[in-house]
Amino acid sequence: MQKRKKTLEYNYGFVNLLPVQYSETLVFLAVQGVHKESSAAKAGIKRGVEITEINNQKITTSNWRNSYSKLWKPSSTSTIEVKDREGNTYTIDSSPIYANPIIYNQVDNNIGYLVYSAFESGFDQELFDVFKDFKTKEISDLILDLRYNGGGDVTSANLIASCIAGEACKNEVFATYRYNDERMKILGGQRPIKIFEYTKYANLNNISLSAGGLNLSRVFCLVTNNSASASELVINSLRGIGINVILIGTTTHGKNVGMEGVELTAGTDKYLLFPITFQAYNAKGFGDFEKGFTPNYEKDEDNPNGQNFEGYGEFGTNNDPLYAQAISLITGSDLASTITRSTNQTKCKAIAKPNLNRIGMFK
Repeated sequence: MQKRKKTLEYNYGFVNLLPVQYSETLVFLAVQGVHKESSAAKAGIKRGVEITEINNQKITTSNWRNSYSKLWKPSSTSTIEVKDREGNTYTIDSSPIYANPIIYNQVDNNIGYLVYSAFESGFDQELFDVFKDFKTKEISDLILDLRYNGGGDVTSANLIASCIAGEACKNEVFATYRYNDERMKILGGQRPIKIFEYTKYANLNNISLSAGGLNLSRVFCLVTNNSASASELVINSLRGIGINVILIGTTTHGKNVGMEGVELTAGTDKYLLFPITFQAYNAKGFGDFEKGFTPNYEKDEDNPNGQNFEGYGEFGTNNDPLYAQAISLITGSDLASTITRSTNQTKCKAIAKPNLNRIGMFK
């Protein structure tokens, strides 16, 4: 299994953005999340900020794709000025940073909440520290937010699933892998088995994960079509050992295959390719989720009441309809009627954004 180190990348700090049309020709980009310690975070930009201008140029129906790409995946270091819908101005730069995928975490009334944007094994220690904190604070329920997580390292998926299940996953099958016919013939037709690494986690010097083992029998996952690959692997692997995974949101992307890195040399140049090489199955032998996982409780955060975009509430608050749904299920309360949404969104329509953020599943 290939381990990935933390990687520097040009990044203003945006986890993702949603283009929303609010007039005949004008568009704003709603911030879905911000990486900690990024330029955007330091400038005061938070989830829910609606960006209308970049360097005094308004975002329109004709240029929003270029604006979206510029903000989400810059190609070099640059400093820009952005303005939000309220008239606030922010100066941000895209200097290289280590983009921490742990976007937000909290414990409130024994309910743990984690927003995780990518399975990056370079941040496994930070991820494990969050689960250790959850265990120290004796959480009784967990809300795992994978709304903007397109996948990544299988090893980090194993860490999260192992910590959620705790003792129940000891020596259990995390996943089995099916390769092409030629490779399976060499393996005698037997799918290689990957065990939950609860007892001995390789990427953290073979330590036990018991210090972060939550021993939960259920977990609430917030999902969207952007929840793909390793995110779906966590859901499937936990269901494979009988953990009740309750999905809130919209149908996940449906990526049940993954990639292995292959290094090729051409002259003096070296290339690292990641061809799709395997399909993953859980302990029950289920792996046919190519159409995604259907939510137990369907709720579209971009169109929660079936009419218009209504703005984003901050993570971990009852103003976020998906989080509020999870809290309602855990506590037995009805928070839907108490949610206060923005009053200036009556004619705002979300636009389907480019599918640029899906990472994949890497072994």
